Amino acid sequence: MENMKDGSKKLELGEAIERILVESELSLSAFSRKVGYSRQYVYDLLKTKDPTAARKIQLDTLKKICDATGYSLRRLLTDIGYLPECAPDVAPNSVIVVKKNGVKEIYCLKEGKLLLLKEVVQTLAKATLD
Repeated sequence: MENMKDGSKKLELGEAIERILVESELSLSAFSRKVGYSRQYVYDLLKTKDPTAARKIQLDTLKKICDATGYSLRRLLTDIGYLPECAPDVAPNSVIVVKKNGVKEIYCLKEGKLLLLKEVVQTLAKATLD
C-alpha cells in the first residue's frame, strides 16, 4: 500500500480485489463463479504482489468483477490509484443557497429540518408543474 497525493492509501490490485471479496461475503469459489473467472485466476489476482498488475489487467475485467458484485467501478479505480479521491464540497444534509448576487451560503440541517425541507421542495416542484 502506498500513499497517494491526497494522503489516502492506495491499495494494490490484490488488496482491492480482496476488499471486494470480503464485502461480497462470498467464498473464493462462489466469488469466482459469480464474476465468471476461474478460481485460480481470482486467487492469482488476490495474491499478486506485482505493483504493475493493475496496469496489466483489462478494464473490462475490473468492470465485470464490479458488475457481478455490485461494487462501484469508480471506487475500485480510486482504491488502486487510477482516479483521484473526490472530497465532497459540503457535508451531508447541507443546503446551498445561491443569492442573486452569486454569493453561496451553506446551511447544515438537522434530520427534522431536512425532512421539512424535502416537503417544501416537493410542494414547490408540484406547484411548478401545475
